[in-house]
Amino acid sequence: MANIKHVFVLMLENRSFDHLLGFSGLPGVNPPPALVPGAVDQLANDPPHEFDDVAAQIDGGAMDGFERSGGPDTMMGFDESEVPKLIDIAANNLYFDNWFSSMPGPTWPNRLFAHAASSGGLANSLSGPDAIKAVKNPGFFLDFSNGHIFDRLTRFGVTWRVYHHKTLTNFDYPQVLCLKGMVDKWHNNKFFRPFSQLASDIKAGDVAAYTFIEPKYDLPGYSQGNSQHPIGRISDGDFLIQSVYDNIFKQKVGANSALLITWDEHGGFYDNVNPPAAAPPGDAAPNKDRAQFPRDFPFDRFGVRVPAVLVSPWLKSGLGSDIFGNGSHFDHSSIIRALRTTFSLGGQLTNRDEASPDWNAALLTKPRVLKLKSHKGPKPKLGGPPPSLKKVAAKGAPSGNLLGVAQIAVDIDWYAAERLSLPPHIASDFEERMQHAQVVLARPRETVAPAQRTAAHLTILQYIAAVQARDTRLQAIEQKAVGKSAAAKSRPKAKAKKLKKSVVKKQAAKRSRPKRAK
Repeated sequence: MANIKHVFVLMLENRSFDHLLGFSGLPGVNPPPALVPGAVDQLANDPPHEFDDVAAQIDGGAMDGFERSGGPDTMMGFDESEVPKLIDIAANNLYFDNWFSSMPGPTWPNRLFAHAASSGGLANSLSGPDAIKAVKNPGFFLDFSNGHIFDRLTRFGVTWRVYHHKTLTNFDYPQVLCLKGMVDKWHNNKFFRPFSQLASDIKAGDVAAYTFIEPKYDLPGYSQGNSQHPIGRISDGDFLIQSVYDNIFKQKVGANSALLITWDEHGGFYDNVNPPAAAPPGDAAPNKDRAQFPRDFPFDRFGVRVPAVLVSPWLKSGLGSDIFGNGSHFDHSSIIRALRTTFSLGGQLTNRDEASPDWNAALLTKPRVLKLKSHKGPKPKLGGPPPSLKKVAAKGAPSGNLLGVAQIAVDIDWYAAERLSLPPHIASDFEERMQHAQVVLARPRETVAPAQRTAAHLTILQYIAAVQARDTRLQAIEQKAVGKSAAAKSRPKAKAKKLKKSVVKKQAAKRSRPKRAK
């Protein structure tokens, strides 16, 4: 019988299936005539991929609007020499040509489907935090009428953990912190750990049942990240993929594990397959108006196809449409469907994960041997000083991802302020500035002078930086307190040990004394 005890998910950013794997040479994968080789390792600009942009790219199913929307880079693909580690892993495992982003839009709503089988009605990137509401509301999280997968795992007593790339110079808060209840667990080492600990944790056997891995986004600049965001280097993400694979499958835990590697959405890059119909989640839409530009969308259609590779000795290798059939369409909700089956987590979160195919249908009765070439190369340098906040702000409007991090920062602001007995930044020194920035960013772009937009963008950046500094201070205080507590607990034991040693020594001395003559 198949024996999967651990599921890992690594979700990268902004690449379509054809763009990343069209020239891979994988069996069953043929480059479409419209695609040309020559995709570059790092772009200067991010192709458009908000809801309206994606609608123009799909163009009613014609799939001919990518270049008009994002330029010639969107019509270029990578080959094996440029993403060798990914293609090697795919060639020896299950690679999906039938995995789609969950909705035709940007990063945040698509990632939410991986955690809740829904975006709660969110169809576009988030707006800047509504400062007027945030001043009075310490709970600025995104909500779902049926909760999220981390809630469900906790309720059933199944362990989970999020690994994230911890830095002091970038705004790389894990995106899952936007979910209800997650900020309360943010400083708990049981749930959140830096990616640098992954290898040692796995080697020690300290592994959760479900592990979600967030790459280094390198906000606000992206250029030094490994998420494969277009402004970062594709090669750095390829190294991350290899690292995660090696950490899992070169250790004992790999014998009972499954690793899914996928991308949140297509990032504006070309794919030739028209996204098919999808089951609407059927839940409430509490997050709809949190978007910068809310859209009415029934979530009855998938977004553009993205790569997905599934690794496990207990799963078949080969092409997804061959193994599961041409009529099977996976999306990020399939993660939840598979977790429900693997860990017996009960019924659906939404109609979307209930309708999703389950990769457990391809489980083997006996494990197979995983094969992988040895890839050598220099470790990417992901450090380096980030650009100044003023320089980032001068480039234009804040990105959708940055505005999402600003929402997370509001919750962390309140969380840290309460524990440090301080007023939150959003309700004190940044209150007026954030309210003004919100007003400016809510206006149509053509009505805002560049200088105003830059000033609003800078305010958002400075606010996140202030929250991050306070959060770092709180974590240092908490770690110091934990250290003192551990030391205090050890003192009685040490004292008792010392006392026992003294008693034993006295008893031995007494026994060794010569007896007096009577």
